[in-house]
Amino acid sequence: MSKVRLCAEILPNRRQCGQVALRNQHFCRNHADKNRRDRTAVSRQIIATIPSMDLFEIAVTLFDTVFELRRKHMPPLHAYAIFEAAARKLEHIMAAEAPAHFVAHPGSPAAKSQPGNGLHIAPMK
Repeated sequence: MSKVRLCAEILPNRRQCGQVALRNQHFCRNHADKNRRDRTAVSRQIIATIPSMDLFEIAVTLFDTVFELRRKHMPPLHAYAIFEAAARKLEHIMAAEAPAHFVAHPGSPAAKSQPGNGLHIAPMK
């Protein structure tokens, strides 16, 4: 019984490629090309740096990803993996920042307002 060797490439979603490797090689037909493996490495590096990015850096990264995707320089699955990582980071940022936005600071107009001092809707004549 012969053993089947699987492709050694690690995909941007951190899973190993499940394709059968070519004979006497470590990679499948899709990943045998060095340029393709380099693109995967770039995507993996972007995904690894997203957790340490701030909001501006994430926006630039998403802009670059959309640009590369539209120019067909990046495979859609790589872009999807980057979007997923960015969405997780944005959810983390929102969770950390949201309580600060809902708490009225002393001295702010919201902290000084009284219940009857809001806008009132009046019908037009």
